[in-house]
This record gives sequence, C-alpha cells and structure tokens, in this order.
Amino acid sequence: MDTDWQSYTHWFAVVLFSGTLSYFVSLSSMGLARRSGMITQPGARQSHDVATPTGGGLGLVFSVVVTSLLLQLFTPLPLFWSVNVLPGIILLATIGWFDDCRHVSFRLRLMVQLTVSLWLIGFSGLQFSPGGMAWFLGIIAALMWMMNLYNFMDGSNGMAGFQGVFAGSVLAVLFYTGGESTWALLSLVVAAACAGFLPLNFPSARVFMGDSASVPLGFIFGSFLYYGIQTGVINPLTGILIMSVFVVDASLTLSARVFRREQWYTAHRQHVYQRLISHGWSHGNVMLTYQIINVILVLPAILLAELYPQYGMVTAGATFVLLGACWYLTNRRLGLRATAKLT
Repeated sequence: MDTDWQSYTHWFAVVLFSGTLSYFVSLSSMGLARRSGMITQPGARQSHDVATPTGGGLGLVFSVVVTSLLLQLFTPLPLFWSVNVLPGIILLATIGWFDDCRHVSFRLRLMVQLTVSLWLIGFSGLQFSPGGMAWFLGIIAALMWMMNLYNFMDGSNGMAGFQGVFAGSVLAVLFYTGGESTWALLSLVVAAACAGFLPLNFPSARVFMGDSASVPLGFIFGSFLYYGIQTGVINPLTGILIMSVFVVDASLTLSARVFRREQWYTAHRQHVYQRLISHGWSHGNVMLTYQIINVILVLPAILLAELYPQYGMVTAGATFVLLGACWYLTNRRLGLRATAKLT
C-alpha cells in the first residue's frame, strides 16, 4: 500500500465508513424487504416467534463491495481480491437476495457456489501444494462448506454478525503481522461491515441477515483463508481454528442427521444454538456463550498455534476435541432426539 494509507488515521476512517455504510444500507434494505413482502414467519423451523423482514444483510455486502472499490481509487488493491473474490461476492449476494425474495432451488445454489469456487481457485495464479487434483477438489469442497455452514449458523440474533467481527479482526491481525497490510485492511472492512449490521439484528432482530449476506460472508472468509494459506501468511491449522465454533456445530449436526438417515439438506432446528433457544435460552445468552468460547478457548489456541507452530497439530486437535465434547454433552443434556425431524 502507499505510505499515506499505512496511517492508523486513514485505517480508522475506512473502518468507520464501512460500518456506517453497512448500517444505513441495511436499514434501507429492511424497508425494501417489508415493501417486497420478504417476511420470515414464525414456525417450526425458526428460532424466532415474531414475523421479521429478511435480506437485510444485503447492506453489509454492499458496504464491503463499495468500500473496497472506493479504496481502489486511492491505493492499489490486490488483483486477487478485485478479479477473483469480488465477482463471487456479488454473484452470491444476488442469488441470495432472490432466495430471500422467493425460493431458489438447492441445486441452483450449489451450482453457483461451485462456479464461484472454481473461479476463485482456477484463476488465482497461485501454485498448489503437492497433491494435484485431490488437493484441488478438497479446497473446492472446503469453500462450499464454508459458505453453507455460515448460512446454517445464521439463525440467532447476532450469531453470524459477531462471528464476522471476530473472524475479520483475527484475520486482520494475522495478515498485518505477516506483512500483508492490504489484506489486513480488507479484513477490517469486513469486520466493520458486520459490526454496522449488528444494531439491526441484536439484541432483538429488526431484520435478518438472510442468504444475501450469510453465504457471501462464508465465501469471503474462505477466500481470505485460501489466500493466506497459499501464500504462507496463515498457518493452515490457525486458519481452521478461526471458524472452529461454527465448523464444529454445523459439521457434527449435519453428520448426526446423516447418521440418523434424516433429510440433511432440509431446514431444521437441531444445531446446538437452536436447541438452546428452544430450551429457553435467550438469543443474547446463546451469542454470548459462543463468543466467550471464542475468547477463552479459540483465541488462545490461535495464539499458541502461531507462537509454537511445531505444536500446531496438537493445539488444533485438542481444541476441536474440546469443542466436540461440548457439542456432544450439550446435546445429551438437552436430549439428542428432542427435536423432531422436519420435512
């Protein structure tokens, strides 16, 4: 980046602009959602009991895209961001908006996710590690899973927004210490956009994020991790730890549904955070619990993995075992089969 844009004053201005723009455009999106009839009604699949507009996260995505484009006027942004990441964000947000407006088929959504993943990797210009096609397919699967798990975990007030602030902030620190200040600023732009959306979604939800933002956010963080890992700035084990609370809840819940021969691709209310809400926990307490886990378990694990990379596998393994144990014990206490299959 140009020297002028290394100052903390400029960074603060960019972050403030991103958060403010996100708030006001999300507020406008909420009004548009009401006028368009994009209202999520309470039901067996929902963790809310009040009809609420959805698709408000479009303002969040709009802020990320516009802020980065405006930055391009003052300082060169990485070609990888402009060519590989931004088109995917815009396409996913567009499909997500239509899905929030009216149902978009599961197959079409998967095809779009596959397309943006192939575009991201196929034209990245980065060299793959040994492993060939298996490595390539593994990255595609990981990116698509990141998009979907972020969407799955967007079902409680503030859950996806606060995770976005956490992940964006951690990635900013990792990129900055790794000498990638431009990517650090882009990470902060995303974190600020998530923070700007939160007043409309937490502690009470005036609007839901919707597929308009949850799927693009999963793609954004997957893109950050892909770039950081491929360039050696981010340790792969550190990368998977950043989203570990979402990864564990979404992955184990899906695995349990497959094991019970349920229709795993249908809407349900079996994630731990949803089950806690159905058992009387407030949305605020659930969100706070997940972020406390991030602070007291995940963040120290990331720090240890960065300071002592030789023990990274042990650190990551122990963290996932602890999170998995928490998932299992919580489900056992609540009753593993307490939530009926939803069709």
